[in-house]
Amino acid sequence: MFIIIIGCGRFGSNLAKGLSDDGNDVSIIDNNADKLNALGSGFNGRRIKGVEYDSDNLIDAGIEQADALVAVTANDNVNITVSLIAGKIYNVPKIIARVNDPDKDSFYHTLGINTINPIQYEIEMVKSKLPIYSLDVISTLDNNHEIIEFLVSKEKSMTVGDIEAKFHCIITGTVKDGSVKFMKRNEKIYKGDRVICTVHINDKGRLINYFCKEIFL
Repeated sequence: MFIIIIGCGRFGSNLAKGLSDDGNDVSIIDNNADKLNALGSGFNGRRIKGVEYDSDNLIDAGIEQADALVAVTANDNVNITVSLIAGKIYNVPKIIARVNDPDKDSFYHTLGINTINPIQYEIEMVKSKLPIYSLDVISTLDNNHEIIEFLVSKEKSMTVGDIEAKFHCIITGTVKDGSVKFMKRNEKIYKGDRVICTVHINDKGRLINYFCKEIFL
């Protein structure tokens, strides 16, 4: 593929080198010559110094023949501007822009720009590694029932059948290392288990308060 990278910061430079090493034709544009030079002699793509959304620079980078453009500067306004130019003027088939300010994510989508959000991705990665005790609603079945996932954080040793009878719920199973173990009615739920179950919204609060440290109303 012929790919244009807009922005030669840490993210953009590593992306450019990685794509080039994979055999793609890569051009990269940045207003900072030092950043372009930092790519080193091992980068075989084209380097363009100048204003990232300037038409002459984009043409020099080969935008008229580009298969894709990825805008990853630290400035959302630049990323949005370049993406719109690439799509509306040069009809680049694939355009992806980096979101720097999460509050602007909806603005990108309103304009029809495909995005990546490294900040939100990093937040989710950190959250996934923390012992989170909060409730996750997997799906809403109707106005009265939800499929939920929660972590048992209190010392409770009850069988699946006892829990289902006490809280009028249906336990599907427990989650460990991304896999679901389906539970039998005589098996017990212990502290540390992450449970998936279907429950009536009127019983959800009692269920969560009983098994989790946090209080849910």
